[in-house]
Amino acid sequence: MGRPKKQSREPFWRSERNCYYVHHGSTTVRLSPDKDEAWRLWHELMARQPEQEKSLTPTPDIQALVILDSFLDWCQKHKAARTYAWYREYIEKLARSLPAGLRVADFKPFHLTRAMDDHPDWANNSKHNFIAAIKRGFHWAEAEGLIERNPLAHVKKPAREAREMAISPAEYEKILAAISSPNFRDLIELSWETGARFEELRKIEAQYLDRESSRIVLPPKEAKGKKYHRIIYLTPRALEILTRLAVAHPEGPILVNADGNPWTKDAVNCVFSRLTKKLGKKYHLGAFRKGFATEALKSGVDVIGLAHLMGHRDPSMLSRVYAKVQQDPEYMASLARKAKRPREV
Repeated sequence: MGRPKKQSREPFWRSERNCYYVHHGSTTVRLSPDKDEAWRLWHELMARQPEQEKSLTPTPDIQALVILDSFLDWCQKHKAARTYAWYREYIEKLARSLPAGLRVADFKPFHLTRAMDDHPDWANNSKHNFIAAIKRGFHWAEAEGLIERNPLAHVKKPAREAREMAISPAEYEKILAAISSPNFRDLIELSWETGARFEELRKIEAQYLDRESSRIVLPPKEAKGKKYHRIIYLTPRALEILTRLAVAHPEGPILVNADGNPWTKDAVNCVFSRLTKKLGKKYHLGAFRKGFATEALKSGVDVIGLAHLMGHRDPSMLSRVYAKVQQDPEYMASLARKAKRPREV
């Protein structure tokens, strides 16, 4: 008799049942027909394994995914939910491309490269985040004494690319005309009308809407830095959109996709990717925020006031926007004329 076939340690597809399964001890567990959901359930299953089955005793045979799963367990207990989700997203993407049972001792930079090759749409910023997340997991394991050394200690991350794109009013109208989804249109309009960060927009709930003062008041726990309230002031159009959404979604986030789920960066990126063919270029939400700042400066809003509108505590953060505005000859010429305009007596 031949040697019995080794069971897979990661989810596998059963075409006859149209679903992903995974071997767990002496049983086979049904996961989900959706690949992303199957890997999420698999990681939850791994986290619930008895410690004697999921041994973390440092040995040359310890597996890379066991280490990274243990890092996620630690993040879930000691980090914010958003941070945990960020690490989990990238570790799960790596898990899909790793050979089953790959040991930490055999983990090479090549395995990162192959995982990134599975995502040809990733720009340098996404690759930077991916490598940083995986390196952080192995660094934690080294600090905890679970592995002798971080196999990725000397891997360099690609430099981040500054996103200098700022949407013009003409581009804004063109983009709106290309959007067919009313949910995505709401998100784009609010980004343009308020200049708010994506992470702020996705956290807006009906309870944070102050209609009388035309503003959103995010509590410190939902604001960047988590120390101060974030006030987002609303134009009449923004107030109209948010009032409608607050009625439709009295509980929880009010900016949701067609499935009723809060928008994520990946979901937004996917929509912009689909719009690329219509628009001739790929946009991102940060460009609408920069467009808001650019048009505000051109309209005469002072730097300190604009900094507060955008949630900056330091007006110097707008220096890069200033640099772009200074490249607009028509605007700069208007400033020169304004500078020599006779003062009223």
